[in-house]
Amino acid sequence: MLRVLVTGGKGQLGQCFQEQAKQYPDWSFFFSTKKEVDITRLDSLEAFVQKNQINAIINTAAYTQVDQAETEPEKAFLNNVTGVENLLKMAEKHQLKILFFSTDYVFNQLNRNFYSESDTISPKGAYAESKAAGEELIAATKTPTVLIRTSWLYSMYGKNFVKTILKLGTSDKEIKVVNDQWGSPTFGLDLAALSLQVLEKYPEQNECFHMANTGVTNWGSFAQEILKKAGIVKEVKGISTADYGALAPRPSHSVLDSSKIQSYLGCTIRSWEEALEECLNQVLNE
Repeated sequence: MLRVLVTGGKGQLGQCFQEQAKQYPDWSFFFSTKKEVDITRLDSLEAFVQKNQINAIINTAAYTQVDQAETEPEKAFLNNVTGVENLLKMAEKHQLKILFFSTDYVFNQLNRNFYSESDTISPKGAYAESKAAGEELIAATKTPTVLIRTSWLYSMYGKNFVKTILKLGTSDKEIKVVNDQWGSPTFGLDLAALSLQVLEKYPEQNECFHMANTGVTNWGSFAQEILKKAGIVKEVKGISTADYGALAPRPSHSVLDSSKIQSYLGCTIRSWEEALEECLNQVLNE
């Protein structure tokens, strides 16, 4: 029986795992807060793993404040690099199964259609660089690990783009969204479901997978579709990335190719539009 520690268990992705864990009644899950398990402290990890006889870890604890990382890079690197290093030490010491998550932000080249797992990364900005540094540690370990890159994550939980647009849609504020960044939105419940399937069919060597819902859009069109499916009539004004003026650089085209994980699991990932509809049904009926 697997005894699974989900770090960052109260965060957006952690809550998605809480929902999907119901499909695995024979497994024991531990959804930890930072107070219970601080991945930046090896002693904290060691104590929890030993006390609860953990034999698998899903790491959803990460620094994800993309713009804020530009002004406090040390915090991003503490969580996304030191934290990863500590988790790898635990996995190696106790022979744990372990899943990590990374981001499309590690890709910043131009004029590409889809990014496969083997494509060369080129991170720009403190957040992307911290995630890339963590990836480097994961790739170098001798213990079998799984790294899953995803993009444009949203769900019913926490703060995310979908919930922000819904809130703006019922306010008096004008909605301005960049329309020159392209990617694939990912529904957190779908990511969690496939991740648990990978944990169930755990590889014998290091593996990297991409997982995003199928289809390609830009943030402006994504916002319009959110409002349309929610039955909200309001204009979305498209603006350029330059006009938006974010602190951290964003990939202009970071569409992930998820064919490898589909082949590995023998599954078909649904479209982002279909996944969005399920999310909105749950959010609007709360």
